[in-house]
Amino acid sequence: MKKLFYSILASVLLSACTQVPIGNGNNNPSNGQRIKAKVIRITCATTVVQILDSNFYGLGETWTVNGTSTTYEHVAVVSNKCEFPANLTEGSEFYFKQINEADANNDCAVCMMYDFPPSKGIFLKVVQ
Repeated sequence: MKKLFYSILASVLLSACTQVPIGNGNNNPSNGQRIKAKVIRITCATTVVQILDSNFYGLGETWTVNGTSTTYEHVAVVSNKCEFPANLTEGSEFYFKQINEADANNDCAVCMMYDFPPSKGIFLKVVQ
């Protein structure tokens, strides 16, 4: 009975965990170009940005904030959240270059809260 309980408990706990969407580390359509974006939302689990450069709208998707009617166009999750500068806050506009997953440093702790992020993710490096 104990084994069954622990098996069920482990299944429930593992199914409750989700992974932040990651970009396709081998597909870098920006070719090192600067892309303008805006910070839409920052939580302990995810950072959501909106692509403002029409040439790169394809990096994002349409997304509605869970529990609201607020919808954004051309948004994506920052897949390498650990490298995202702390001085950029919600509403900040900035430029970035898309990078490959292999070039991203994402070795930090983030909370495991599931906050219903967009399904698309991108690896990026903030630039001037």
